[in-house]
Amino acid sequence: MAAKKSQLKKNPGPRVDEFLNLLKEPEVQSWRALMFAFKAILTHLERGLTSEDCSLSRFQILFLLYFEGDTAAVEIAKKMSVTRGNISTFLKRMESDGLIRPQIPIGQKRPVYKLTKKGASLFEKIFPGHIARVKKYAPKFNKNTIQVLRKVPTSQEI
Repeated sequence: MAAKKSQLKKNPGPRVDEFLNLLKEPEVQSWRALMFAFKAILTHLERGLTSEDCSLSRFQILFLLYFEGDTAAVEIAKKMSVTRGNISTFLKRMESDGLIRPQIPIGQKRPVYKLTKKGASLFEKIFPGHIARVKKYAPKFNKNTIQVLRKVPTSQEI
């Protein structure tokens, strides 16, 4: 994966040798391999969802509400690492499509969002195919590797 001098432009930067050595560091090679794999797998999964008329964002919201239940918009935004403005747009579209509905719990000012029957049915229709694609494209890591990956701090933890 490391770049070779022959692949570089004719006039490389003055520190090219130093930087090529940095690319040989095990952590850097791991990062580059993970990023390449992530992009490739995500592309396959997005294509699969798109073929079922579902965007990745829509799927993530359906997934979250299906498995975690009623959730406030701010919590959905945090879990998806998007802005509150973006999540508002997603939620409005999904509400207008009849997939979710807001409900204001007693004693609260802001709504939580819940799946409608239509939303749950859509999720149950597309989820098995999504998992089949995950199994097809994602490598199977051993438990130790999974534990190491889970120790990587999330954006909320940094």
